[in-house]
Amino acid sequence: MRIDLIDVTAGEGADALPATTVGFESGSVTLVATETAQRPTLLALIASGRMVPEQGSVTRDPEMSDDELRASVAVVDAPDISEPASGLRLDGIVQEELMFAEMPSSSKAVLETLDTLGAREFARMPIEHVPATVRLHVLAELAAMRDNVEALVLTSPDRHGGHPLEWYPIAEGLAERGYAVLVIAGAASVALLDAALAEPEATVAPKHVLPESPVADVIEEPDVIEEPDVIDEPDVIEEPEITEEPEIVEELDVVEEEDTK
Repeated sequence: MRIDLIDVTAGEGADALPATTVGFESGSVTLVATETAQRPTLLALIASGRMVPEQGSVTRDPEMSDDELRASVAVVDAPDISEPASGLRLDGIVQEELMFAEMPSSSKAVLETLDTLGAREFARMPIEHVPATVRLHVLAELAAMRDNVEALVLTSPDRHGGHPLEWYPIAEGLAERGYAVLVIAGAASVALLDAALAEPEATVAPKHVLPESPVADVIEEPDVIEEPDVIDEPDVIEEPEITEEPEIVEELDVVEEEDTK
């Protein structure tokens, strides 16, 4: 499938979306730079058929109804629209998404899904504390599980931090599986990725590589338990005991002399 937005506009005031033209198609990733808090969401809603632009047009190939377009394009983690509420645990979000996709959503199914996505260690973590790349990976994969989804709009993934070269491979991995992927990000992130992708030998990280998890950092702590070195302190404590013995011996000598006198 292919979707083209031609000179679309939306909203009012400083956050209004200026005339924007962008297209994305199956099997590829399209990057588009959009700044401010509201513009990325407005663009995502138009691209997915969930909002009619005030000006401009949206074309679809093959032709499809608005309902069909909405069903085939998933908007991932868009501010104020599809982002999970702050405070929700990752396992709860996964359960809700599995239910939405009409898939098994038991506790066992949730943990199995997180295992498959390499994110089980974050199951009980509030979504706002989940590493940015893990967050995007999980939310995008859950959206892709829905029936009829052919395209994904990844909305402002850079707002959560994380280096663009770490989360961009997630978009590439989805495209390699045939999805049409539109990534809406800030100008700095898009410029960095454009430069990296233009190099003869791409510097983008390997596909589906997640950042080192907090668990990995915790596992390193046992190295600090090399406190056996501190146990060497008894050597220092033994020295006073050795120096005391001569003193006791001297006192005995003095006592003997007095007895002799």
